[in-house]
Amino acid sequence: MTARPGSWNATPHTAVADLLGGLHSAELAWITEKAGGPDWFLAAAAAVPVPEDEDEDEDDGVVRLVDDDELGKHPDPAAVLHSWLDSPATREALSRSAVYRAVVKSRYRTLEHLRQIPAYEVLANHEPDVALKILLDRCGRSTHRGEALAAAMTSDYNDEKITFGDLLDSLDPTPAST
Repeated sequence: MTARPGSWNATPHTAVADLLGGLHSAELAWITEKAGGPDWFLAAAAAVPVPEDEDEDEDDGVVRLVDDDELGKHPDPAAVLHSWLDSPATREALSRSAVYRAVVKSRYRTLEHLRQIPAYEVLANHEPDVALKILLDRCGRSTHRGEALAAAMTSDYNDEKITFGDLLDSLDPTPAST
């Protein structure tokens, strides 16, 4: 069988293996766990040794989203969520929404985390039940706050890019008593 140009069969295995050695360990882990390809490629990626001087906690500007099980192994999971929100990498359109989704879905999130996220992300895109509970708690039995919430929800909060915290603050600067 003749290899077609551009196919995995025509790829020089040694050249690819040499390139894999220049990748960060997180990139290699992604390749071995998520990327497709022939067995030789995945085996070559898994076989690249992690340099001893590569610190697992090094801040290389790459946001690595992990699930709550992994977060639970960290001494301060809430601080990790906060670092995701503060990371310059969250300024990129594709990663921003993924970070917001991970924070909102995390059992380690706090109200302070949610306050930093754009209102439309909390209200419409990720776990609306989380926002509903907070808004109901915030409004309590106050007719004034309920009316303020109704007015806020009919405004175009998506275009204004206000945070969930700004939305809560617009209801009333003091929390409702429950």
